[in-house]
Amino acid sequence: MLKRHVRYYLGAFFLNLVIISAIFAYFKLVPFGSNNFLSSDLGTQYLTFLTELRRQLTSGNLHFYLFSQSLGDNFFPVMSYYLLSPFNLLLVFFSPMGIPAAANIIIMLKISSMGVAMAYFLKEYSKEIKFTNYIFTLAYSFCGFVASYFYDLMWLDALIMLPLVAIGVMRVIKEQKYVLYYCSILLAIIFNYYLGYMLCIFSLCFFIYTGLETNLFHQKNKWKIIGNYLTTSVLAGLSSAVVLLPTLVGMMKTGKTSFNVMNYLPSARFGLEALTELGIGGNTFEQRLEHGPSVFMTSTILILLLAYFFSPRVNNKDKQNSTFLLGTLLISMFVTTFNTVWHMFQNPAGFPFRNSFIFSFVCIFIAYKAFEVGVFKDKSTIIKSTSVAGILLCIGYSTEWLLPKIIEKLGFAIPDNDYNGYFFWLSIICIVISGIILLVLNSNKKFFGLLMLMMAFEIVANFNSVISTAGLGNQLVYREEFRKENDILADVKKRSHLGHRIIVSKSGLNKAFPEKYNNYNDPILFNINGLSLYSSTLNQKTLEMMNNLGYYSINVRRISYFGGTNLTNALLGVYYRVRQWDNHYYVEENYNAPSLGFLVNKDVYGYKMKNGHALDNQDRLWQALNGNSTEYLKNATLNSMQQTTVKNKTLYTYQMTTRASGPLYFYKTPLNYDQTKIYVDGKRVKTSNMNVYKAATLRLRHFKKNQKVQIKILTNKTFDLNPEYFQSLDQPRFLKSLDKFQDNSLKISSDLNHDTVRGTINVKKAAPMLFSIPYDDGWSATVDGKKVKIHQVVDNLMAIDLTKGQHKVELNYQVPGLKIGWIVSIVSIILFIGFDFLKYRTKKSN
Repeated sequence: MLKRHVRYYLGAFFLNLVIISAIFAYFKLVPFGSNNFLSSDLGTQYLTFLTELRRQLTSGNLHFYLFSQSLGDNFFPVMSYYLLSPFNLLLVFFSPMGIPAAANIIIMLKISSMGVAMAYFLKEYSKEIKFTNYIFTLAYSFCGFVASYFYDLMWLDALIMLPLVAIGVMRVIKEQKYVLYYCSILLAIIFNYYLGYMLCIFSLCFFIYTGLETNLFHQKNKWKIIGNYLTTSVLAGLSSAVVLLPTLVGMMKTGKTSFNVMNYLPSARFGLEALTELGIGGNTFEQRLEHGPSVFMTSTILILLLAYFFSPRVNNKDKQNSTFLLGTLLISMFVTTFNTVWHMFQNPAGFPFRNSFIFSFVCIFIAYKAFEVGVFKDKSTIIKSTSVAGILLCIGYSTEWLLPKIIEKLGFAIPDNDYNGYFFWLSIICIVISGIILLVLNSNKKFFGLLMLMMAFEIVANFNSVISTAGLGNQLVYREEFRKENDILADVKKRSHLGHRIIVSKSGLNKAFPEKYNNYNDPILFNINGLSLYSSTLNQKTLEMMNNLGYYSINVRRISYFGGTNLTNALLGVYYRVRQWDNHYYVEENYNAPSLGFLVNKDVYGYKMKNGHALDNQDRLWQALNGNSTEYLKNATLNSMQQTTVKNKTLYTYQMTTRASGPLYFYKTPLNYDQTKIYVDGKRVKTSNMNVYKAATLRLRHFKKNQKVQIKILTNKTFDLNPEYFQSLDQPRFLKSLDKFQDNSLKISSDLNHDTVRGTINVKKAAPMLFSIPYDDGWSATVDGKKVKIHQVVDNLMAIDLTKGQHKVELNYQVPGLKIGWIVSIVSIILFIGFDFLKYRTKKSN
């Protein structure tokens, strides 16, 4: 019996592994070739986070504050959302250059494990081990959600946990056993709290469904079972407080706390065109940000699902119960209000319908029930179901084809609603063949193998429709360029002082990526202190502060190094700029910046920024830090402005005279540099390697005082005779003030990788010390061992007061909410152990 169990689960695992390996091998993805999947968020975000996790695991130094996250930020929300999967422990067996290969292997193992989890669920539901179950384990493991989002690898754990949650719910109702349900919900939340939250909602729906199926709500002990289910659910949720509480505190500081009433209106999220998702190629990689629910489940499962409702073998009560569960999940995706609630009260920014895998699971489960009662033995039922499956697909494609034409006839813009007729015909053929196989399956069980092959073909074809439309990176190039850049940056770090920041403005890694790579997360990737960040956990106040200083940000998830000036780079401790050009790395040391902490004037406490006035903000800030009214940034004298129309755009020609010797900066908001051309004395100014679609400070050139300058701007925006657009940095005065800040900098002695900043300073006169570190409740400060107050200044930086004399300054970081989270989790675990023991004793005594 044990051998049969082992063979059953190993079969489910290796069947999936063989298929996903074949798919990856076909596209020559590592470890089967030299390609890697560095597209979308896997390349721009997850890769860097996995590299950082691997660094911490191999060094044994787990810390929760990273100075490589923009100016520095709490890393715990990143860990809790992206990195808590137990599969990530495999990262320790890979080098930093091999993380793309590790990601692929982790994806393969997770998909294989889904098959084992589904096989376990089907075995527990039917109380039998049947190798025909592999039809349904395959359909689940390669459902539309997996094909569409397999590269969002942190979500895949939820598909492993979903069948276990379902088994746990069944055991609560049928056997009054609670451990599996408690553990599965708890681990689902810990592995990924976002989809874990969705599994909590699913557990409630499935509890009601199973209760209806088992007549629970007509039993005498119904309230007792309901109470025990709710108690277990609450204790499981509270037991995950060690993850949820600090994550909640961290996420409240991001741009994801905004409220939009449009996300709660009872509007429709999709139309009949969503029926195309039932077939092969329902959506592609190119459509990943906006498409219908990914509910592909293979033709066989679709036919069996429909047959369940058509077949006389299934009683009406079971049909009603299944309609309730399917209908609830369908409405939750269709109505915007419910869809928003399912997505943690936020409308997804791309990758929609992230709960579609739950709908697919229920469809596959109902199809399994249909197969078990033998609906394929009814010829008329299978014919009807096959016909309806084909009709649904035809309706979907007809809608997708006709809708743009109708909209065009009405005089509106044609929506980007591309479809592929090839996939329509392929899906129809697969539906017909699957229907025929199901018809003959009753007469000869040998056709079961053919049915498996048909499903495998559809799975591979659907996966192919996604990967074939995505660009693939080159692992060999990635390894080589990573090594080069890592060596350069390691050398730069040795040469720089502790606490200085480094900008990587152009990287050789760009060659390894299939799409434009903007280096947002290079600081994390190479463990350097930087400025930029691309993450859904980006601190909103840090973003707003840097935006008001002229740094570029396209949305609430990104902040770039682009837009810095000599003044802001000095403020933030930027010492080196590294860029690659013509296969060579160039290191520029321009800024002579102070460290992360330096003494400033007390006027810093009264300084406030103004939105949309980056250069003015910089000038007033430098005055506040110095305690004077000296103009460091001086408006150019505008002598004249002319405007002419050129091809639906306006050409503005400014004649001006500079008022200081130093770099001339330009800033206007809003302005799309990608659609604007700027010329200085006849030569076009290159804006940036990245596409700058919003406002950012632009360095034009270095000019002497009283120099005549002509600037031309070709744009579709409106300009006027505003001298604030163009300002020169008074370089001599700026450098003089900078020397003072350098001389009064904190001499940092800690490596910044242990949630601690330590240093010494000799204060000649009592003054505030400004830290170019974002303000955070998790920081505490001590001076000579005595705790001091941290002030929030410059919108979102920190400062402490220092008296005259030699001082030892120390900052220590503790994740806000983590201690309370541990206490709540430990207490809740103890309470559940007591609860389960009490129930066990009561059951035994009865």
